[in-house]
Amino acid sequence: MTLYHIDKWKYRNIWPPEGTLHASGRWNEVGQWMIYCSPSIALAKLEILANESFLPIKRVCMTIEVKEQKSLYKVSKDQLSDDWLLKPYPKDLTTYSKKFLTSGCLIMQVPSAQSQREYNYLINVRHTDFNNQITLKSVISEPFDPRLK
Repeated sequence: MTLYHIDKWKYRNIWPPEGTLHASGRWNEVGQWMIYCSPSIALAKLEILANESFLPIKRVCMTIEVKEQKSLYKVSKDQLSDDWLLKPYPKDLTTYSKKFLTSGCLIMQVPSAQSQREYNYLINVRHTDFNNQITLKSVISEPFDPRLK
């Protein structure tokens, strides 16, 4: 499985990305070390755009290869409360990541808030199989079209 992670240019040499160590998100609390990924570059960019009030500049796209998809911790839209799309993010969403991080699974599949028929993936960096199963294939500049904002 190939996944994509968009990050700021200044973090291009940091692998694995450390954003969730310092900031909370829809699915994580600060310190829960995970990599937010999408199955396409377009969805990864859409997720970034949804969280910025300005056009992102100087971004890179990390292409990540998952060798074997042994087990996936799946969260379906049907499991979520009606307010899961709201911001600030409902605190109950982080209960899924807490369960995921203790489940033994390397990757959690979650519905995309931007395209609800698609999924995003969160990789547990502290998983014992991380170094064996996850490979950073490339880091390439990923500009955003100025017409998007």
